[in-house]
Amino acid sequence: VVRPALAPLAASDCDARCRAATTMDHGSNVTPIKAGPMAELMAARAAAEESGGMPPTPEMQVTHEEMKAARVPLLFRDYCAHILIPLNECRVKTWYSMWNCSELRHAYEKCQYDEYNRRVAIAAYEKQQAAEE
Repeated sequence: VVRPALAPLAASDCDARCRAATTMDHGSNVTPIKAGPMAELMAARAAAEESGGMPPTPEMQVTHEEMKAARVPLLFRDYCAHILIPLNECRVKTWYSMWNCSELRHAYEKCQYDEYNRRVAIAAYEKQQAAEE
């Protein structure tokens, strides 16, 4: 099957207003930047600067009793348990089908990644504080 090549967009297809709306002062017009995630990122950066580099502690969104009732293993009772509980319920309902529950799985993996980055930042902050002493 031969598919026709897509023609690249000319610079005139997107005028200065369009480029300015997509770059949001970050110098990139490749991918438009969404306002919600960008606001979260800027708030997190401001909070980190105010605390001297130490990232803020996230809030536990489920209680110990809820995790116990959902039979979450002790190893997984962390700041991402609020996503793991519905993910495990979805997995059981769909007999662990790989193509189901993908949005919840992605959200859980992103939460775990963000938590890992927070722990790395804490370790770097503590290392910096120890070096200054």
